[in-house]
Amino acid sequence: MTNLETATAATLSSGQVHCPMCTHTVEAAIVSAGKRMFVKSGQPCPRCGSLLDAAYVLHYDRAA
Repeated sequence: MTNLETATAATLSSGQVHCPMCTHTVEAAIVSAGKRMFVKSGQPCPRCGSLLDAAYVLHYDRAA
């Protein structure tokens, strides 16, 4: 079962993540479910092409 399937009210937004392969901060689609945030599964890095499934969310674009 994936993180997206366990989330009841997941929202999709954009934000900055840290790519573990090229060690750059890149923009990616982020799924937020409550207080948890993770990168949308299967998304490639725009710089190096590796998958961002293991990337860390650094900045989440959301209005207060």
